[in-house]
Amino acid sequence: MPVSQLGTAQNIIAFGSITTQNLDATGIATPGSAVELTCEGLGSAKVQVTGTYTGALSLQYTLDGATWVTPIANNTFVNVGTNGASSTIASASTGVFLFQAAAYLKIRITALAAVTGTAVVTIIGASPVLSSLQPVIGVTTDTTVTSPLPVTVGGVVRTTAAAALSNGALAYLPISSGRQLIQKPYGPGETDWQFAVATGGIVNTTTAVTIKAAGAASVRNYCTGITLMAQALGTATEVAIRDGAGGAVLWRSFIPTGGLPTTSIVFPTPLRGTAATLMEFVTLTASVTGSVFLNAQGYQGA
Repeated sequence: MPVSQLGTAQNIIAFGSITTQNLDATGIATPGSAVELTCEGLGSAKVQVTGTYTGALSLQYTLDGATWVTPIANNTFVNVGTNGASSTIASASTGVFLFQAAAYLKIRITALAAVTGTAVVTIIGASPVLSSLQPVIGVTTDTTVTSPLPVTVGGVVRTTAAAALSNGALAYLPISSGRQLIQKPYGPGETDWQFAVATGGIVNTTTAVTIKAAGAASVRNYCTGITLMAQALGTATEVAIRDGAGGAVLWRSFIPTGGLPTTSIVFPTPLRGTAATLMEFVTLTASVTGSVFLNAQGYQGA
């Protein structure tokens, strides 16, 4: 079948047969290897493929009428029957496929791989005046279920602490694994941590207790609040939260010999540790008698 093109006020149609491989992928197509459509004034197009053949079919564009380019997008074609998106029309596939035709001088459906049999190709280009409603098609299905392709609005699932971004970088909205937009302070729930001191509390020691182990290479520990209580002590002591084992003091307080009632302390600006570094609590003087009890909570982040 020779390649032909017909035009109406609103549609342009090209049709022909593909029976061989295009041996000039960027130039003039090998005879019988492509069906070409002039796109001037078009907004979108669709192609129907029938016949019995093997060999994938590709879409190509040209702006100058001489050099042809193959797009690399994985959603070049959308199968009308399944809503599946693909970069090519797979070998032996038949059906109707949608694609964009705007802003190009010409387009063509061509076989860039070996072909057997005959693929009968009909391309219809539609001008924007056909309808004031323009289809919006996403890049891929949301799940494995075949359904209309959703349009991405910029969300990305976060179940672990994300790597640090540079100042001014663009970022996606964080989404939980249950698909809720994360509006929680600090980070997703999966990055939260809690600490409770061992039974009996901290007794007569200056050995620090790790309240949160070190995170990954770029992940910091943050402490958002603590609850502190102490029995009457044989010796008064300073207490501190430190960045790393024996590291810099991030917070310091004092417990007198009379002890301390249960006291909750919230850090409006969370205590911020160094990346990949543990966070610890310490009584700086051995208390001799009496126990100190600590609960702490925070999160991990960049």
